[in-house]
Amino acid sequence: MVRRPAELPAALPWPVFSRAEALRAGVPADRLRRPDLRRLRRGLYARRDAPLEEVHIAGALCRHDPDLVIVGLSAARLLKIPLTRHLESWSPEIPVEVASLRARGRSDGVIRWHELCLTSADIDSGRYHHIPSGLTSAMPMTTRARTWRDLAVHLSPSALIAAGDHLLRIPRPGLEGRKQPWCTRAELRDAATGRHAAVLRAALDRMRVGADSPTETTLRLAFLDAGLPEPQINVPIRDPLNEAGHSPDFQWPQFRLCAEYEGTGHNDPQQVARDIRRARAVKSAGFTEIRLYRDDLRQGCAPAIRILREELRARGWRPGTSAGGERS
Repeated sequence: MVRRPAELPAALPWPVFSRAEALRAGVPADRLRRPDLRRLRRGLYARRDAPLEEVHIAGALCRHDPDLVIVGLSAARLLKIPLTRHLESWSPEIPVEVASLRARGRSDGVIRWHELCLTSADIDSGRYHHIPSGLTSAMPMTTRARTWRDLAVHLSPSALIAAGDHLLRIPRPGLEGRKQPWCTRAELRDAATGRHAAVLRAALDRMRVGADSPTETTLRLAFLDAGLPEPQINVPIRDPLNEAGHSPDFQWPQFRLCAEYEGTGHNDPQQVARDIRRARAVKSAGFTEIRLYRDDLRQGCAPAIRILREELRARGWRPGTSAGGERS
């Protein structure tokens, strides 16, 4: 009969931990070989009864080596900066990306080292939070601006713009626990240096404040690339009495036209009711509302472009006329 492994001590609550942490907590060395633990790499272990997540590995690595900094795609995922779908998801086969303020280590299947020239201004003193125990530990990461800079090698120009729109976005009052955007345009401009400086500066020039999602950025860029007028983004509609109302995803006030992208969340019955009330309010303000959905994004947003072009033409717009949008 196989004896059940002894419980790990409360002094070792982490889902991923180092051998040194285990020994300090009083765990015998042979206990680390029991089947309820998984050896990730030399000196690093994970509990099998807890989900293996990138943040847990990153936290353990930073506890083991205080000079480590989480960088690149790992920093972007942990900071929730939008990425393309194949980069946004993580699996245990994907190494955690790190740099060091000292000597570089050796990459393997768990950790990928980068040679980056980082200054203190490039690093945020982040924290790893272990929610069940309430304990935290240091987890330095590159700042959002520096992380955006380092994403230039991984992302297409449009995806880099979407990431920047996310960083420039002004949070909704009272809903997000913050009042300021993650980055200012000046901070991103200062970060636009290095080998990909030209790409970063070009992306910065096309960023706008207001987009709530990468899909909104994708649509906005598609409209502009098709030669359509630049829209206002999430700006309140003004009724005939100049009173502010709903803020649509896109708005062309000079043509009394707005557009909304309806994601999957709009299938919820309560959201459907809110959408109906919104459409009625928009109509009362003298605007026509275009409703777009997933299929309108096919073939580079061709259906959405066609629908919008027809509506704009019906309201007097002609190609080559002033776009009339506002840049922020």
